[in-house]
Amino acid sequence: MGFSPARSEAQTPEVPIRVSLCEIKTHPEKYLEKLVEFTAVASHGFEDSMVEDSQCPWPDSGPGVWMEYGGSRSTDTMYCCGFSPKPTRDKPLVVNGIPLGLIEDGKFQEFDARLHPKHPKPQRASDTVKATLRGRVFGRYEGIAGTQQSPAWRGYGHMGCCMLFVVTQVLSVDKPN
Repeated sequence: MGFSPARSEAQTPEVPIRVSLCEIKTHPEKYLEKLVEFTAVASHGFEDSMVEDSQCPWPDSGPGVWMEYGGSRSTDTMYCCGFSPKPTRDKPLVVNGIPLGLIEDGKFQEFDARLHPKHPKPQRASDTVKATLRGRVFGRYEGIAGTQQSPAWRGYGHMGCCMLFVVTQVLSVDKPN
């Protein structure tokens, strides 16, 4: 009787889709819940935790994209109705049944420190950082919006304004100007 080793089904890691944020905003339905990677400007402030691309600014060019961190970290953003933000969550983030981790390496630490500097800032001023980010996109289609007659993808962020991008890894952070 011969010996045959047990077959192991090694899982291939999911390959992220390299795409522009403008493409995601133009065709969100193609990228919902998929692992994507893009370069954008992240901002953080009062009622502000967004990713933007100057080639397709919100609200003129497609839906806004609210940013949140995966894992147990939070962007610690004040965004509605007296909600008191915290820098961490009790449990790792799960959206639509998908667990979303976060790689908290040196690149993430630099990104987060630049979005949350220790200096006092004027009310409603936001800090920004350009970075290449990896994560997943979520949103709900809510029909036609405003006078643009463009699809409204929303459900997340301040007053449900936006689609959601959950950062699972920061790949690079541009140097400050």
